[in-house]
Amino acid sequence: MITRAVSIITYNRVAQIGDMVQGVLDTVPDGTDVFVVDDGSTDETPQYVTLHFPTVHYYRGPNLGVGANKNRALYLMQNHHFSCILEDDLVPQEKGWFEIYETVATMTDIHHFCRVQDKLVPEVYESFSRYLSEAMNLTPLYGPSPRGDMTFITKKVIATVGGMNPLFEGVGYAHGEWSERVAKAGLIAHPNKWVDIREAADMFKQVGDTTGGRWDDDPDTIKAQLKKNQQTRRDLKKEDYIHCPLRIQ
Repeated sequence: MITRAVSIITYNRVAQIGDMVQGVLDTVPDGTDVFVVDDGSTDETPQYVTLHFPTVHYYRGPNLGVGANKNRALYLMQNHHFSCILEDDLVPQEKGWFEIYETVATMTDIHHFCRVQDKLVPEVYESFSRYLSEAMNLTPLYGPSPRGDMTFITKKVIATVGGMNPLFEGVGYAHGEWSERVAKAGLIAHPNKWVDIREAADMFKQVGDTTGGRWDDDPDTIKAQLKKNQQTRRDLKKEDYIHCPLRIQ
């Protein structure tokens, strides 16, 4: 039996978490496990989710940052064949998006899809675009780097790459470094690396990715975290590794 999961990553977004969870529940295939993974919210998120969405699996940990919270999600989804991490500001609007990613992953050797809409780069493998268009009536999109607000993966990714490196603290760079290891492991069989599918991407609504939640924390703290994590990423590039044990806190 094919198993599926979606994890909603959240922190202090009680005002919009209801729309987010409902959007997922309304659009995923029947039988999909839906997790809300909370990075120690200090607002009413725990009470709201458990009261209004009793069928959703709610998991809460201490406030350790985005990478640590996404590791919780990866841990919860590690035995599912197809999984998706969604940040709490990207709301699904229509049914079918999960099935599109699942179909393309099944029909190709691409085990990782991500948002790329900010900037697009041209296709370098024209036969692939033709194949998707002719076989599935789908349109691939490519970006210069992966965005972290939507990541669709197969079970093989977690088994091969493990989790995000715990050296990252707070916000910034943990997800990007993890995705680079996915590509390094040969799990994105396309030279463009960062792939999305337009027909699925168009089924989401962005509701603000730099306001609310973590972005209401002290700006100086966020700036310091980004600076430290950027240096951590530079240091890790010197190491020849792919798998990082999946640790949750």
